[in-house]
Amino acid sequence: MYTDQQYEKDNLMMNKHERLIQIRFEKMIELLIMYKQANPIEEVYLSEKCINDSIKWFQKNMSGVLEGIKDNL
Repeated sequence: MYTDQQYEKDNLMMNKHERLIQIRFEKMIELLIMYKQANPIEEVYLSEKCINDSIKWFQKNMSGVLEGIKDNL
């Protein structure tokens, strides 16, 4: 099993550019998971089309949340 300590060790061994690529990849996976949870009947794959669809979905749905946060500040 891959532990948090191993993850941190591997992360520290990466140069800055590799780390940024890794973080971007992890965020894409997290976004695809959120998209799938919100759209359970939708087929979701690790593909450019699904990533683009999930980004559009996120922007559409989060704009209302962000406006609500701004209004409460």
